[in-house]
Amino acid sequence: MDVQKFLNQGEKLYLPNVSVDIVILGFKDGELKVLLLEFEGSWALPGGYVGKDESVSDAAVRVLEERTGLQQPYLRLFQVFGDRDRNFASEFERLLKAAGYHWNKDLWINGRFISLAYYALIHIEDARPTGGIFSQPCAWHNLDDLPPMLMDHAKIALESRTQLKRDIGMEQISFNLLPEEFTMPQLHKLHERILERKLERSRFQKKMLSLDIFERLPEPKADAPRRKPFLYRFKKEG
Repeated sequence: MDVQKFLNQGEKLYLPNVSVDIVILGFKDGELKVLLLEFEGSWALPGGYVGKDESVSDAAVRVLEERTGLQQPYLRLFQVFGDRDRNFASEFERLLKAAGYHWNKDLWINGRFISLAYYALIHIEDARPTGGIFSQPCAWHNLDDLPPMLMDHAKIALESRTQLKRDIGMEQISFNLLPEEFTMPQLHKLHERILERKLERSRFQKKMLSLDIFERLPEPKADAPRRKPFLYRFKKEG
């Protein structure tokens, strides 16, 4: 959509005062990564608005696909951010003026917005990140070392990790951050990174295998040094 049309006519196209923000998480080089968009030296989570003809969940799926090219990743609503003074008019003014766009105090984006926050777990090599409507640069950053962030997006990003810690204790979803075929050492390292603590390897592997949700492939990982660990994949239903 044309930027000026978005600014001038967005209130006719989107639900008032509702947005979605998505913490897109990946795992690379032993670190949890989050995809961020740059705005004039600061960074923000990918996000968007809810069209008047779509559901909130459909809006989140659409935004995620627009930013990564992925159509069916793991996506979960985890929190609503709606402080009574959650208004970012001054930040929008600075960003729009810096980008050369007309700004006035009555723009629809200057009101209070409630954000529905999702996190997405993806295999980082499958994503094809792209900027948003303003064609911003985008890049992966370590979740443990966030750059200067706009609005309350640092808080949202960190809250996603807190929720992910809870969720993997109740449901095995972490494999979504790995390639389709992975080793138990890879899964073990990923859990340690998410939980921010050491896990005894043999006990962890025994627990994972007892869940009976992974199948071991007949051939071990070919490019592994020394002893080659076996590859596993998630058992798909049906």
